[in-house]
Amino acid sequence: MIAPLTLEQLQQRFGGELANGSVEFDRVCTDTRKLDADAIFVALVGESFDAHDFAADLEGKVLGLVVQRRIEGCTLPQWIVGDTTVALGQIGLLCREQFSGPVIAITGSCGKTTVKEMLAAIFGQRHTPCVTQGNLNNQFGVPMTLFGLGPEHDVLILEMGANGPDDIGYLCGIGRPRVTAVNNVKPAHVEGFGSVAGIAAAKGQIYTSLEPGSTAVINADDEFADYWLRNMPDDVETLRVGLGLDCAICAENIEVGGDGCPSFDLVIEGVAHPVQLRLMGEHNVHNALVAAGCAFASGIPAAEIASGLALAGSVAGRLQLLRGRAGETVIDDSYNANPGSVAAAIDLLAQRPGRKILVLGDMAELGADAEAMHRQMGELAAERGLDGLYTFGPLGAAAVEAFAAAAGGSAHGFSERSSLVAALENDLTEDTTVLVKGSRSARMEEVVRALTDTGNGKGDN
Repeated sequence: MIAPLTLEQLQQRFGGELANGSVEFDRVCTDTRKLDADAIFVALVGESFDAHDFAADLEGKVLGLVVQRRIEGCTLPQWIVGDTTVALGQIGLLCREQFSGPVIAITGSCGKTTVKEMLAAIFGQRHTPCVTQGNLNNQFGVPMTLFGLGPEHDVLILEMGANGPDDIGYLCGIGRPRVTAVNNVKPAHVEGFGSVAGIAAAKGQIYTSLEPGSTAVINADDEFADYWLRNMPDDVETLRVGLGLDCAICAENIEVGGDGCPSFDLVIEGVAHPVQLRLMGEHNVHNALVAAGCAFASGIPAAEIASGLALAGSVAGRLQLLRGRAGETVIDDSYNANPGSVAAAIDLLAQRPGRKILVLGDMAELGADAEAMHRQMGELAAERGLDGLYTFGPLGAAAVEAFAAAAGGSAHGFSERSSLVAALENDLTEDTTVLVKGSRSARMEEVVRALTDTGNGKGDN
């Protein structure tokens, strides 16, 4: 935190009750496995857990408590509130109010973590940014990022995720960004939004929550760009980025090298700046344009944006190039999946030399169209000339059937990862590239680990 807070400050600002007095703190913890004697503990409540059950045992281990019911017999200072998750956000808001530098927020169906890391690379050249760590982008993660703000930070870069229609608006109320962008809208978490249009409306709250004088960076190539522009609040500046030359920031002369990494001319206000990305996939040009728009709206010079983009490296589980135990090339894209990101991965894999095999775990939360979307991925994989398809999970059967019907290569579906790996290992040669992808629930990082002995289990599209 930039400056300490007290439980009394929180109670006076947001209500609730105090028990056993107040306490000053500059750290917050929510996990009883990671206690801090200099922090307050927020007792969160979830569907399958209630941290209040452990709160009575925390004396001497934390400074104070934020709870929904008074912990009897405990002498620690307690702020008693109606909802500890809301209280966590309120503490984050007070931390945000201590900060006066640029605040950028990114959301989208896929690629938002990559855009965040591109921004971190751009700003990191001359600034000290506070950046969302990992995938801490929800109602718990965004406050934790705000708690990490310190006097040394001069820019705040927030990633915001959503599983329901009001999530982004809530997070914007805590983070209060001044520059925002929706990277894209794809069929992801459809069950929580009802439709792709519902996703666009929910993500668009990152624009409708902006205060006058803020800047909205619009991906002009997204089908919902006009929708967001029509619903933009008054007195909010807009900056259009995309492949079209009518955009304030665009890309020209895109080329993809033999390593799968694109180069292009980043054109800002009519001046071209060459960029060579270290990230695989032509789709990362779009990610770079959104990052460039956010940086430019925050006052970063064009040449510095271009040099920062060239420094951005890959994120764990997102198109990482690895060597398999049989000498094959393994592309680890296992962190998450939706139809948009799978299509981009198929396009990337299709450009590789030699044999090309897609390993796809089921894509989750797609609602009633889930089977049809898996079928589309199988058809696309065959259309793009992939040599093999291996799937994991019940929905993969539709992809396998579609791949085979489209006269693709060999296709196999599995209900156990170990069986998938065993069959796949018999199909590998040194000239084979295997791309592994799937939703978090499919845990496809375990397949990467089995193939390489170096895969990781960490890491939203």
